[in-house]
Amino acid sequence: MRIFNTIGLLFALSLAAQGADAEVDRLLALAARAAERFVAGFPAVACTEKVTQVKFNEARKAVASGTGLYDYLILLDTEGGGFTVEESRLSRQNQSKEPAQPLLATTGFAVMIVIFHPHFQPSYRFTRLEPEVIAGTAWERLQFEHLSGEPSPSVLEVRGRQYPLTWRGTAWIHPETGMVGRIRTELSQPLEDIGLVSLRSDVEYGATRGLVFWAPRTAVIEADTLHQHWRNSHEFSDYRRFEVSSQQNVQAPGAALGGSGSAKPDSKGAKQ
Repeated sequence: MRIFNTIGLLFALSLAAQGADAEVDRLLALAARAAERFVAGFPAVACTEKVTQVKFNEARKAVASGTGLYDYLILLDTEGGGFTVEESRLSRQNQSKEPAQPLLATTGFAVMIVIFHPHFQPSYRFTRLEPEVIAGTAWERLQFEHLSGEPSPSVLEVRGRQYPLTWRGTAWIHPETGMVGRIRTELSQPLEDIGLVSLRSDVEYGATRGLVFWAPRTAVIEADTLHQHWRNSHEFSDYRRFEVSSQQNVQAPGAALGGSGSAKPDSKGAKQ
């Protein structure tokens, strides 16, 4: 009887695990389609980006800061069967004087959603967490962690050398559409050889009129070394169609915007 009960318990646990795995697979499939729409459509739009940079000393006192307003555009290089993400920023204001101390440059975090692109999903281990109800919607949450030796969509560039970033974090996913509403990440481990103790990001996405994908709204990045702390905030607004011809045109996006292009990531990923 005891053996029968044990087998019955193990069988029930096995069924529960299979059900959990099936739900994770469903969410990943939805998120993959959302990421593919993002990759196809995001380079077809431009927006306004406001960047606020603050540097703190060891006592968490601000010692330098700067604010910039830019016309922002994502460029995708799909040569060689992969894709590399580059950001284009054109200042919309007169350049102010340089800050007394150098500030941290953070780029590429707007496209953190590519973690869910079919190319990069195998680079991560995903675990389903309890849903979180926000404004009446039970958002699904997936916890993820980079697998050692697998390609990363992000690199950190320091003095001309690139360091692949191994992320872990949590994503909030709409249960029906698979749209990613928020991604919070942190480094899986410090980069001790360059003195980086921690690097964290919190990126939020939302529906935008005329777009078939959810676009970035805000991105907050924080970094720590042994004696300094940086916090950069990015705000994205005023999305409009971007077209390239003999003249450069920027127009309000239409209802059919989204494009039919495709992208295949490689291990270079997005510079950050």
